[in-house]
Formats: sequence, C-alpha cells, structure tokens
Amino acid sequence: DNFQLKFLYLFFKNIINKFSFWAFLKNFMVKSFIFQSIVLFIWLTTTIATILAIIAPYLEFQRIAFAQHIYWVLRLFCHQIPSRCFWIWGSNMGLCSRCFSLDTSFSLCIIIMLYFKFYKILKTKFMFYLGIILLIPLLVDGSVATATNYISNNFTRSITGMLFGIGFGLIIFTKKGK
Repeated sequence: DNFQLKFLYLFFKNIINKFSFWAFLKNFMVKSFIFQSIVLFIWLTTTIATILAIIAPYLEFQRIAFAQHIYWVLRLFCHQIPSRCFWIWGSNMGLCSRCFSLDTSFSLCIIIMLYFKFYKILKTKFMFYLGIILLIPLLVDGSVATATNYISNNFTRSITGMLFGIGFGLIIFTKKGK
C-alpha cells in the first residue's frame, strides 16, 4: 500500500516537473526487477531474431522446410520485403536490412556494456542525449520514406538501424548524471 502511494507521488511529480515518462521510468525503475526484466526480454528477442534471420536462408538453401516457419515468425517483427533485405545463400534474410542492423547492434551493445561494465561509466547526461541523437537518423529516414516517394537503399537502412540500436542501448544504460 505504501509502495502504491510512493509510485503515485513519483508519477505525478515527474509528470508535473519534467513531462517525461522516460525520465520517470529511469528514476523509479533503473534498479528494479521490472526494468531489468524488460531489458532482458528486449535483448533476448533481438538476439534470437538476429540468429533466426541468419539461419532461415541457410535452411532454405538446404531445402529444409522448417525455414518457412522461421520466416513466418520473423514476419511478426519485420515486413521482409525482399528488395530491402540482405541476401545470403541465394535467399533473403528473415529481417530487412534496417531491422537486422538494429537488432544486431542493440544485442551487441548490451553484451559489450555488460561485459566491459560500461554501464558504471555511463553516468552523464551527455551519453543520454547522445543516445537520443543516434535515434534521429532512423526516424528521419523512415518518416521521409513514408511521407514521400523517397526510397532509401540498404546501406542507408542498415546504417540508420545500427545507429538506432546503439542509441537505444545507450539510453537504457545511461544513469542520471549529476
């Protein structure tokens, strides 16, 4: 009961002071089990998707029918338009170039930060804002492509996806600076 009052107090305090739900989450749940569980779930999902995206074309190359089930599962996360995918073993990967780069870079970013304990170093607001800046290229590229006839190439998609994955990793692990 006391937990709920504290939760409501912090919620409204952050809404009034900062108008930022993300700031509320970072202030209240950085060390909580819920936040860690969400990060672990996102990391597992992106890592498994990355591995499956590589395995699916190989299985298709080997004419193993199970590959179609992998493509079907990955279709839940990505559009899989063949012209926007990387091709290996004569088949398109299970994720488009943007999603594959985003998932791969986020998964590697989490592993690197945990292995080298970068999360203890990343305490400044600069790293948080750098993470926000790294999200912008994907948002701009995707928005422009949606709103106009502009079609980006796979290189641009993979670079913007990679930057987004790294930026998202920085945002998750950056602690509030002093």
